[in-house]
Amino acid sequence: MRRRVAVTGMGVVCPLGGTVENVWKRAMAGHSAISALTLRNAATGTTLTVPAASVSDVALETLPKTEIALSDKFGRLALIAAADAVAHAGLSFSSEDRSRIGVSSGTCMGGITEMEVGFDTIYLRRRPKVHPFTVLRTMYNSPSALVALAYNLEGPTLAYSTTCSSSSVAIGEATRQIRHGYADVMIAGGTETLLTYSAVNCWYAAQLLAPLHDDPSQSCRPFDATRNGTVLGEGAAYFVLEEWDRAKARGASIIAELSGYACTADSLHITQPSIDGQARSMQAALSDAGLPPQAIGYINAHGTATRLNDTVESRAIRQVFGVHADSLAVSSSKSMLGHMVGAAGAIGLMMCVQSIRTKQVPPTANLNHSDPDCDLDYVPNVGREFHGAQGAMCNAFGFGGTAASLVVTPCP
Repeated sequence: MRRRVAVTGMGVVCPLGGTVENVWKRAMAGHSAISALTLRNAATGTTLTVPAASVSDVALETLPKTEIALSDKFGRLALIAAADAVAHAGLSFSSEDRSRIGVSSGTCMGGITEMEVGFDTIYLRRRPKVHPFTVLRTMYNSPSALVALAYNLEGPTLAYSTTCSSSSVAIGEATRQIRHGYADVMIAGGTETLLTYSAVNCWYAAQLLAPLHDDPSQSCRPFDATRNGTVLGEGAAYFVLEEWDRAKARGASIIAELSGYACTADSLHITQPSIDGQARSMQAALSDAGLPPQAIGYINAHGTATRLNDTVESRAIRQVFGVHADSLAVSSSKSMLGHMVGAAGAIGLMMCVQSIRTKQVPPTANLNHSDPDCDLDYVPNVGREFHGAQGAMCNAFGFGGTAASLVVTPCP
């Protein structure tokens, strides 16, 4: 028999704030954390100014010096968000079987900040070698390893990199670890800190980024007729997932059930999405949850504010949900947070959990011009109360074709 998976804790560090409550409050009001960011090429002195949503380094000062020394910024944000999730769940590891507790983390570009420092050290400053901790700081499994070490956990310690769907896959695969009995508790989520000159230059060169708007906070406009590209963001979001009966037995406060997950391949093109590809992910997640489309009231869309993706996702939602699509509330958190890439699915899932907890739906900011090709209820500009079906879905679709959808439902 498949075991049920409870969500008992959440933690976040993102451009809108460092607590779930603060992030949710600002998101519901449609606050955008996007501003102008100027990055400098150390070799040439040239600069690149783009709209972006960054996380202050101030929060990182709370970490022990050893953890700061061992980690790149993406690992440090993971440590903070995971610690908040553990505290929220009320977990005390002193009496736990640590071999039954694991970590699952997603990221797209890993320790790119430290990698850039390493290249500068060797090729610009012409030093004979990089910092001795460079491997530890840049490896993609660093966040999972750091969190496991922080709590002396001995269960599955996993890392996933599927571009924009990385954290959704990490959370979904953690769910399967619990369902099938390989673990009883998983700390799962994603982290991304790619606001460096080299990383941003990659996205800029690919012509994916929105130009800087006269009001930088309005640069990202998902589903709007005037949308013209995505905006990058950074941050981390983590969850404590537990086997349902175990969580109940220890008296945990169960805040939602992670009831559905699917991971599929959209193999028609390495960057361009297809309606059928995205629809397969959503339909499979509903089937995994054992739910009809009518059970979903809110979708946190991938919604990147690129011309093709927003239209394709809108049509894929219609294909899966049929006439019920007109009853859905759909919004994109990227309008306020930017595209957190490897952490995008995790922050989207946090919005879904908060939605079913509060019976509210967050908005799509900067949505002022209706696009006839995007014809769903995108909750323009300000969040609102919602009294329809309370199940929620989070979509994350990545370059390379890995599509992932997660379904959360309220506690019965």
